[in-house]
Order: sequence, then structure tokens, then C-alpha cells
Amino acid sequence: MITVELSNLLFNAFHGIHEEEKILGNEYVVNVSVAFVEKDAVIEHIHDTVNYAVIYNIIKKRMSIATPLLETIVMQTGNEIHTVYPHLKSISISIKKMHPPIEGMQGAAEVNWQKDF
Repeated sequence: MITVELSNLLFNAFHGIHEEEKILGNEYVVNVSVAFVEKDAVIEHIHDTVNYAVIYNIIKKRMSIATPLLETIVMQTGNEIHTVYPHLKSISISIKKMHPPIEGMQGAAEVNWQKDF
């Protein structure tokens, strides 16, 4: 099994249910991991693996669409990645909102989605 990961992808986006989030935006950190069974003893060509640039562009495009819930984003992103790479055996995505608008809260809020196929 091969795992391809993209870690600590940084985005400024306008997700959330509060009006100030839709206006001011927030910082987000996205991590994704995808796994597949290799066909050959050694992978030597990009078409035999998962192109992480393609995955990054899927995430980047989805992060640019303001959405109230992070759960919606991780699920839709994961399903789109699986549509492009249907041979994947699992996908795991997390989105961390770095500065949630909760009075007195220090830290981040994070949503994780994992699916096996």
C-alpha cells in the first residue's frame, strides 16, 4: 500500500456560520492522506501513482468556496478526490480553523474525515 500525504497546507478563506467569518475570513490548515495498492513492484511513472499537484488543486479550489460548515468541505473534497482517483483505498482529510470566533477560546477547531473504499 502506498500513502501520499499533503501536510500543513495554508489557506485564508471565508468559511463559517458567523457573519464576521464571512467578512474577515480566517486561517485554515489542511492535511490530506490518500492510500492505494501499487500495481507494480516499483512505481516509475506518474500515471501509476497519485499526482499530489492534482490533489492540491482540488483542495485549493474547494477552499475558495465559502461554506458554513467544515464538515461539508472535508466530505465534498474527499469525494471529489475519489472521483478523480477511484482506485484509492482510503482518504483522510482534516481542516483546522486557526482562530475560531469563540470568546475566550485559545486554540483551533478541527474537523477530520476518513473514509475507506
